[in-house]
Amino acid sequence: MLTRVFGNVLLLLFCASGLASHAQSLQQFREALSGQWVVFDPAYSVTSGQCTLLLQTNVEATGLLQEAQSRPAAQSQDCISPISTVSSWDIQQGQLALYSNTNALLARLGGNQLRITGDLENSFASIVLERVTGDPYQRKISQALEKYRCIFLGYTGECAEPDELSAPRTLADGGTVANIQSLVFLNVRDQPRRTANVSRTLEPEACLQVNFCTTASDGIWCRASFGETSGWVAKTALRQDEWPVTTFVAGCQ
Repeated sequence: MLTRVFGNVLLLLFCASGLASHAQSLQQFREALSGQWVVFDPAYSVTSGQCTLLLQTNVEATGLLQEAQSRPAAQSQDCISPISTVSSWDIQQGQLALYSNTNALLARLGGNQLRITGDLENSFASIVLERVTGDPYQRKISQALEKYRCIFLGYTGECAEPDELSAPRTLADGGTVANIQSLVFLNVRDQPRRTANVSRTLEPEACLQVNFCTTASDGIWCRASFGETSGWVAKTALRQDEWPVTTFVAGCQ
């Protein structure tokens, strides 16, 4: 039986089939994931503010024709389409599912109470939802930055220039890829969050093609294809949990 789990380690990677027979557990997950979520990437906002989602706990009837279901309501603010059409949400197939006002599935996201990530349906784009306070790792990076007044260029003692800290240019539809070169031993994760599984580690000076980048509270994340799978790399990290470094730069030598 699924048990009640609180704190920052509430994972959504639970068995979806088990939820049907454990309504109390489903309600607990709903309560844990309800509240306000923020997309820190300005590309998802229609204003100078931030795209926000409010996941409510009250249940309303949604759906079309004979497919009406009971889901908690949701509201969006300052978001681009299709996030602007979010009207309900639930736990489906082991992940948080967002639905539009026409009952269309918009995204399935996984993660924990502080950060949930995933791909938008029928889109090349991915999305990172976080609490207003952002990722705890970003606070560690900010503290290190205050100490050293520098984001180092890989393993060197040289501070990275602004263009070396920016994201490589790609098209949102994936029609154009960008080459990047790793500066450190770079972890490739299944999702753009530090708690996600590490699928492989790239060596320094490895050349990689990325097809999508997004901005989260802890910096830039880029997605690359590895055969039939995809992986994510973070542009900023703490070396030996001490020095803030940029992990890759655009272009390959």
